[in-house]
Amino acid sequence: MSEKTEKLLEKSIKNLRENLSEDISMDVFVKSTIETLMTIERDEYLNKTTNPKEKGNGYYERAMHSLSRNALMVNIPRTRVGLFSPATLELLKINREKVDQIALSLYKKGMTSNDIEEFMQEIFEEKMSPAKISNLSKAFHKFRTAWENSPLEKHYKVVFGDVVFVTVRRGNEYAKEGIYIAYGVRDDNKRELLCLSQNPTESAEFWQEVLQTAKDRGVEEIDLFVADGIKSLEDRFLELYPKGEFQKCVIHKQRDILRRTRPFDKKEVASDLKKVFDNFDKDATLEKALKKVDKFLEKWKDKYPGFKNSFKEGNIEYYFTYIKFDPRVRRMIYTSNSIENLNRQVRKTTKNKLSFESPERLLDYVFMVIKEFEEKIYMRYPVPNYQYFKKIAEKS
Repeated sequence: MSEKTEKLLEKSIKNLRENLSEDISMDVFVKSTIETLMTIERDEYLNKTTNPKEKGNGYYERAMHSLSRNALMVNIPRTRVGLFSPATLELLKINREKVDQIALSLYKKGMTSNDIEEFMQEIFEEKMSPAKISNLSKAFHKFRTAWENSPLEKHYKVVFGDVVFVTVRRGNEYAKEGIYIAYGVRDDNKRELLCLSQNPTESAEFWQEVLQTAKDRGVEEIDLFVADGIKSLEDRFLELYPKGEFQKCVIHKQRDILRRTRPFDKKEVASDLKKVFDNFDKDATLEKALKKVDKFLEKWKDKYPGFKNSFKEGNIEYYFTYIKFDPRVRRMIYTSNSIENLNRQVRKTTKNKLSFESPERLLDYVFMVIKEFEEKIYMRYPVPNYQYFKKIAEKS
């Protein structure tokens, strides 16, 4: 350490001690320390430089946005040639990044850009425009693009698919549009996002496009696809994966029937439906399940003759595909509710936003939300019961 540096340190410490009696604030202490460190850095730099023109050239001010309520104005030393840059400036950058991370975290959790702007101003006295917050979130577009171009596993035990509707702006018009989400259970029993697409409506045709994209990314086998009862979706899936099985969501079927049931009868009809689809013991068969369907229709045929349309031959069998699998996994695959936790997170974080400026921004945002959720839950902990994911016929 040079003699000049030692004197500078001594002077700085002396000034701090003299001001202790004046109730010095932590901000002043931080400001003084940072300025001293940067001045020492310049002194060391000037002692080592071989450029005869390089000399000290005063200071310039810069606001240091810390995690305190006030932005500190720090005097940063400069040189005449301008090649000097104090390493201590990294402290300012780190604090800047922390503020940005807080803003982005709040955005991912569902706060609107305007709410975040008000929050940052109130807590940190930090000006952050909605446009700045939007720009921070756009960084996820490149991550989503990279994910869309990355290969997937060759084999998935089961894939769950569902559609969440979110408001999107197209020009001057606003409308609810569907976000297609599918995740699969890998051979290591961990769950992974496979598909994320957007379309104005839900259709079997678009689901086929979504599944074709998964196939193009390397998915060769899907043992079972679980989705709602949208017409002909099973045919579209089996075109792409003829060796797979298709399970229509039982809960969706029950809700659909109850929507057409009078309030007075709902409780009893719901109880009867629960018995129809309770096929979780090892002795359950498709034949026994279909007999329970006949019994249900016979009981309610006079009050609700239209119930038979919900159990048409050639279609109803897809609601009992789960019986083909080991009893230990049936409750996990007879409904698409397994994806509901993920969908609930998407709904929760998007409901406070009036709309998204474009379908691309919507997908970027949903991708950001899902990947954070996936990191916390899906990719960390395997689901134990999926180790028993086998067809009954394969047991012998």
